[in-house]
Amino acid sequence: MNRALFVVSFIAFSTGLFMRAIDPVVPQISGEFGIPAADVALLATAFALPFAVIQPFLGPASDVFGKTRMMLIGLSVLVAATLAGAFTQNFIWLLATRVIAGMAAGAIFPAGLAFISDSVAVERRQIVIGRYVAAALAGNLTGAWAGGLIGDIAGWRGVLVSATICGALAFLIGLWGFRNVKYDRGPKFDLAFAIGSYRTIFSNPRAKWTYLGVLLDGMAIFGLFPFVAILLHQSGEHRATIAGFVIAGFAVGGALFGLLVPQISKMFGTRGMMIWGGLIAGAMLCVSTLRLAWQAEFAAFFVMGIGFYMMHTCFQLAASEIAPKARGSAIALHSFFFFIGQAVGPVFYYWGFAHAGLVPTLLAAAILIALTGTGGAHFLFPKKP
Repeated sequence: MNRALFVVSFIAFSTGLFMRAIDPVVPQISGEFGIPAADVALLATAFALPFAVIQPFLGPASDVFGKTRMMLIGLSVLVAATLAGAFTQNFIWLLATRVIAGMAAGAIFPAGLAFISDSVAVERRQIVIGRYVAAALAGNLTGAWAGGLIGDIAGWRGVLVSATICGALAFLIGLWGFRNVKYDRGPKFDLAFAIGSYRTIFSNPRAKWTYLGVLLDGMAIFGLFPFVAILLHQSGEHRATIAGFVIAGFAVGGALFGLLVPQISKMFGTRGMMIWGGLIAGAMLCVSTLRLAWQAEFAAFFVMGIGFYMMHTCFQLAASEIAPKARGSAIALHSFFFFIGQAVGPVFYYWGFAHAGLVPTLLAAAILIALTGTGGAHFLFPKKP
């Protein structure tokens, strides 16, 4: 089982590469296809929205057919779609490949999260989930930083080819690592089974607060990332490497949190992690309104990553316990709402920057993420009498 958990984490790392690698090269894509950079930033929505929409279907399917099989199928499609995107000759086809890649990625990360939830006892689960998230964040870090570096050397097409190679390696490792994994099959898949799973989930009053929380935190934080390179470009910093480095700061902070989960959990408790995590992330969004040097931006994103994942892993813990007998579906809904937030987020920032301005938009996001953390603590982990 330890081998399988390692393989699941490596696949999460590889999937993380695909999510953020394209953000630092948004201005390059804009220049090649003659599309406004702000419009190109909505490629993030093209990835995140289908990722979210497909979750209600993939959740019950992973319960029935097995989480590891679902991960391998999704990874193979993700690799193929990304490779096709690297050789496309117009923006519409690039957009289409990102949509397909988003749908495929929807089969991977939540299935891995559900696999861990099935395999690890609840008293250790938050620690293991934190480390799994750290692996995905390491992929985000590598994707953002290496995406910028490779983008400066080989262009945005080279970024997609490199991600494809890493994904293919993860697929081969998955074939090796999952070959002896056993799983309990659920009932034969049918519509009644799927509806029954979701009825069970939403009969728990904690479900609505869990899913609303991850939607809002995905929108307020991840919606900003596709605009980082654009904002740096406007400030005179044209290197994709620097944009990738700033975005990677968030993942570095999240990865550090993943390594320190036991200590942070002991220090703050679950309720305190949610409250302080939301406040810290919100404070760093306020710092971003100052448009400081890129080194200071990196530091702000680093601290933001720590705060965000202090809060977000608590939402993940709540999701894993909403309906233990339909855990794959519950985790899939978690990803559904989280990526709906990531899909709506770029639109929120796109509209806000265009009509309200940079400072009001970032301050609104800061208030939103702070309220998400405090509200989640109140409704999901209330004070004990």
